[in-house]
Amino acid sequence: METFLKFDVNFFSIILLVVLYFTMKLRKEATGTSSYLFFRLLWMTVFLLALEVLSWTFDKIPGQNGLNYFFNMSFAWLTSMVTCMLASYIDYHIFGSYDRLRKRWFYIHPFILTGILMVINLFEPIIFSVSADNIYQREPLMILLPIINISTFLHICYLAYRQRMQIQKEVIWVILLYVLMPVVVAFMQVALIGVFILWPMMTVTVVLTYIFLETISTSKDYLTGLLSRHRIDDYLEYMLEHKKTFILVMIDLNKFKAINDTYGHLSGDLALKVFSESLLKQFGKGKVVGRYAGDEFILILEKIKCYEIIDCLENIELEMNELYNTGKTDFLITFSYGYYERVADDNISYKDIIHIADQRMYCNKDRSKVSEYDRFL
Repeated sequence: METFLKFDVNFFSIILLVVLYFTMKLRKEATGTSSYLFFRLLWMTVFLLALEVLSWTFDKIPGQNGLNYFFNMSFAWLTSMVTCMLASYIDYHIFGSYDRLRKRWFYIHPFILTGILMVINLFEPIIFSVSADNIYQREPLMILLPIINISTFLHICYLAYRQRMQIQKEVIWVILLYVLMPVVVAFMQVALIGVFILWPMMTVTVVLTYIFLETISTSKDYLTGLLSRHRIDDYLEYMLEHKKTFILVMIDLNKFKAINDTYGHLSGDLALKVFSESLLKQFGKGKVVGRYAGDEFILILEKIKCYEIIDCLENIELEMNELYNTGKTDFLITFSYGYYERVADDNISYKDIIHIADQRMYCNKDRSKVSEYDRFL
């Protein structure tokens, strides 16, 4: 009971993060590289919240020197792993490249440097020590640990500054949160032994990151409610990186500019909305139903056959015809599509898969000689 009261904030922080994880899962949105990196960060934070409790539980208990040393060493070493994950997560939001992270070893350098210090500490206590009567004590070079982690954050700040004109403002806010809040608290915790607020503060930062980058930052297209280009790109890169099997369908509305020019932009918005609603009705169980750009849409579908996709697209065509025939729209909405089926051993790139689907879509458009739309516009 005494341990619970001492670390009650840690326990409540763990519960909060677990609830956040299952909340994200229940949303059933496309889980791309961004979410994948965020989940790793979340669970490592949960693990360290628990490990912090263990690192102090065995302190000053006679005969528990080994456990006391082991948990404190593990806690100090794995703390640097969160720095690696944070740096990787923010780097991805700056540059949007998983391959870039791999080439940079996922910023694993703080973990390696801290590991070297931990090995040295086994033979010569320079970071911390555990006395013969099992009392934990910080040593003079303990300050090296926050310096290593802060150096990594400063590097990320430098990258963000260089790319400041290209990145979203939400990324800047997250960088400020990670640099200012935990760093200030880390120095407090190093200076004032017995203060346990660093990892609860990290929990707050993780939750705010979720708000800024996993929800606010262009997850949905504001007009249609479909997934945004940002989320499409993120998920497609994730699927390619992990060699998943899927079908990508690219769809383009025919003569969309003519709808805007003839009936006005509000009618153009209406066309996008009703078409999007029909897409969701037919493909709502798919992981990605998104608006790619303007009047272009993308579907990324798993566990479905090509003929099933064509059947669903024909259903959408029938629905668009019905809207026009019943007078619910003044114009007939028609569309063209192209698709690419990606198998697990296919090494096709992101650009190539989009290019192929796009070319097939325009071939489909060219084959549409005379449509109902041409007749009535």
